[in-house]
Amino acid sequence: MLPVVPQTTHDGEAAHTRVAYAALREQIGSGELEPGSWLREHTVATSLGLSRTPVREALRLLAAEGAVELVHNRGARVVSWSAEDIDEAYRLRALMEGYGAGLAAARADAACVAELRELQERYERAPHEHDPRAASARCNDDFHAAVLAASGSARLPVLVAMVSSAPLVRRVLRSYDDDDRKRSVLAHRDVITAIANGDEALATSAMSSHILAARYSALRA
Repeated sequence: MLPVVPQTTHDGEAAHTRVAYAALREQIGSGELEPGSWLREHTVATSLGLSRTPVREALRLLAAEGAVELVHNRGARVVSWSAEDIDEAYRLRALMEGYGAGLAAARADAACVAELRELQERYERAPHEHDPRAASARCNDDFHAAVLAASGSARLPVLVAMVSSAPLVRRVLRSYDDDDRKRSVLAHRDVITAIANGDEALATSAMSSHILAARYSALRA
């Protein structure tokens, strides 16, 4: 999900910022831009056919997301994650998203459950898409975002974004083998079952276990 650009930004610049953000986020998530790579405003702007202003704003958004770091007087650099960083990020995600799934089980209505089922069906069809790895990553993002939205908490999505780099998650998903994917599909189904039946404890446990298991794939990737 793309961030909301402040309304004070000119509409044209806001659109260009979204373009720059989406392009850089995809390049980082796909591994095209490797950890430690420097992102020079002028170079990025030229490659995207944009001015430096929207690129600068896109880098700021990516820095807030934890995908890049802004180095004073030097520019922006793709963040390098250590094994300890990844382990901690996934453990924190498990706590927060597990809590969010529990809230969703208590608050989600039939429409929310139907949306989760539809997103899960898309996720399971993703291997048959033109670019299956990218499609799977997008569908996974949408599913987790929908569970957080169903929690009814305005704070949780922000907190999860603070501890987890979305491009890192997408890169991990692109590295999934068949066993990883089967595990992920079954875990999502368990989360939906728990939410559909209003089982807060099961929803919390299912989501937490899902993310903790994904931690090993992240460390391998």
